[in-house]
Amino acid sequence: MSLKKILVVVFLFVGIGVSAQSDYVITDLVSTEGWSNNANEVFKDAKADNAPIMMNFTGSDWCIWCKRIKAEIFDTPEFKAWAKEKNLALLELDFPRNKEQSDELKSQNNSLKNEVGIQGFPTLIIISNGKMIRTGYVKGGAKAWIASVESQIEI
Repeated sequence: MSLKKILVVVFLFVGIGVSAQSDYVITDLVSTEGWSNNANEVFKDAKADNAPIMMNFTGSDWCIWCKRIKAEIFDTPEFKAWAKEKNLALLELDFPRNKEQSDELKSQNNSLKNEVGIQGFPTLIIISNGKMIRTGYVKGGAKAWIASVESQIEI
């Protein structure tokens, strides 16, 4: 999928979220600390702060590579410090098999998954400075993953 199409999707969600904020409430918990699962809020805040966005399409309770990326990368102090330093807007889009989700969250996640053409998990989409990359698990922990991302996109 092209960056242009993804950016259109992001800004479409922002527009819808701003106009329908009172109708669009997500109260489900996220599986990763420091992340949000409300796309409208993340996109709106990222736009206001001119912040890069990282979308994590995950199967938190069944996908072994998703569990590894969470434990080896996202849950580490190195990743958390890097995300904070870079002012990353972190959006978790979870597709669990054994965990209940609200209809609103399922609908939002499926819409974004279909719009950006996600085929497997984990898939991470990072948008920064008008550029976009897709990535996933990288062996070697947070330091290796961050180096891989920074070699592909300026954040």
